[in-house]
Amino acid sequence: MARFRAGAGLALRRLAQYGLDTLLIVVGALSAAIFSLAVVVLLVQVARPPWQVLFLPLVALVVSSLAGSLWVEVWCPHRLGGTTPAMRWLGLRVTTLRGGPPTLRAYLLRWLLLQVDALFFGLVGAVLIVVTPRHQRLGDLVARTVVVRTAKPPTAEPLAERPT
Repeated sequence: MARFRAGAGLALRRLAQYGLDTLLIVVGALSAAIFSLAVVVLLVQVARPPWQVLFLPLVALVVSSLAGSLWVEVWCPHRLGGTTPAMRWLGLRVTTLRGGPPTLRAYLLRWLLLQVDALFFGLVGAVLIVVTPRHQRLGDLVARTVVVRTAKPPTAEPLAERPT
């Protein structure tokens, strides 16, 4: 029973991590789309035909979503010791099954298969995280990685007074 509770805790942390990282990507993509919409309005006001520039907000949304997803799911973990921004906040880290740092190829595999894990509003990945022994989603199984809790940071202890 204790193992199930520990696994459920990790699964819930992973679901929260996915939600927070996705929120970060969406906010960035929407910001880019709003900025490009403002550019479109300015271009139309300078006598540019609207049909020439109306696609810009959609292009900005798609490109910034893809770039943001790559940055959060591949670049950050590769450069920051296996953590996305939300993983850092929640005390999680990606490692290989042997405990070492994953390669860039492993992060790319995880990212590509995140699209499968996200099917049905993330239900595929959530079910796999709950039922697999190491709480892995499909991307982790193929890339041979696992998400683990990081060691808790040392607690701050009060400084001892110096003898005078």
